[in-house]
Amino acid sequence: MMTTNKIFTTGYTGKDINDLKPMLADLDAMLIDIRFAPYSQVMHWRKVYLKALLGEKYRHIPNLGNRTYKEDKISIQNLKLGIETILHLPSNVVLMCSCEKTENCHRRIIAEELRQTEIESKEIANWKTSDFFTQKVFFD
Repeated sequence: MMTTNKIFTTGYTGKDINDLKPMLADLDAMLIDIRFAPYSQVMHWRKVYLKALLGEKYRHIPNLGNRTYKEDKISIQNLKLGIETILHLPSNVVLMCSCEKTENCHRRIIAEELRQTEIESKEIANWKTSDFFTQKVFFD
């Protein structure tokens, strides 16, 4: 059925790739790439690099991607199916896209949809391991 695992959201813009693995380890989570097209001009944010870096701790779920991202609009590929997919994963998850802030980002829509189904997600603004406990990202 549904997971009791924790769901986090984040964007990689302005972040250091070297903080990614320690953050995922501290959260006991896998990285879920929610970009529609998981490519970047910066090599280490490309799907192929992230998969090589994280192995089984990386998964791309295009159903949660914003298919109109090039038009500055939000149109998620298949929100219901994407959420169903993450709810059946056997671990905590960090939903990641490129946007630094959630205001105009599709991960805000995903978090709202989760909330409507009474599932809480937490935004992680800073990946520095030492800052996790001051960010109040952990659940009660």
